[in-house]
Amino acid sequence: MTSALPADALYDILRGVAALTDQPIVADLARLVGKGAPSDLSIAFNHKQIASKRWLVDSLAAVMPRPDGPVWVLGAWHGVLGAMLLADERLSIRQVVSVDFDPRCAEIAEVLNHRHVASGRFRAVTADMMALDFTDPAGGRPGLVVNTSCEHLDDVPGWLASLPAGLPLVLQSNDYFREPDHRSCVASLEAFREQAGLSELSFAGALPAKNYTRFMLIGRK
Repeated sequence: MTSALPADALYDILRGVAALTDQPIVADLARLVGKGAPSDLSIAFNHKQIASKRWLVDSLAAVMPRPDGPVWVLGAWHGVLGAMLLADERLSIRQVVSVDFDPRCAEIAEVLNHRHVASGRFRAVTADMMALDFTDPAGGRPGLVVNTSCEHLDDVPGWLASLPAGLPLVLQSNDYFREPDHRSCVASLEAFREQAGLSELSFAGALPAKNYTRFMLIGRK
């Protein structure tokens, strides 16, 4: 078996794919790899991660394409979802605020989204989602909050109770109970609907994967 591709070869391949497909995100990914990507970037861009984010973007474009204010992506990791949201021409998004507790993520997310950082449409913040004030005008109230990691929270209803009434939300969870860090998994889409208790629901769906099913809700608190 041949050895793994060196980083410079992967960089050249990604630049070629970017030229072939005319996809700015691929060019941005190539730039990130060229600057020295973290080892877990391969997880952030694996087919299951991208499929769930593509599902989110497509569903949002169908039911809520023009959020009335910045989109806050919580647990945003390396900013991949933010890049996909800003790249989709079906969506009209003023700004994405990419929030993650891990201080290593902000710099990576800003490199990946460098074009949108320059235009002011993307910024990365290091913060605990449980400590955010979603009602503070000085912080730029969000027009939409996205949390694709509800299974990682200790208390999903408790977190939702801290949000202002009527706030637009996109929520994802799953039924992958075997993962030790998943503390709030749900067994079904109906169970997720009950857990979230949204006052308005524009979308509810399930996306089966090999080892689990991902659930998504789009609506208002």
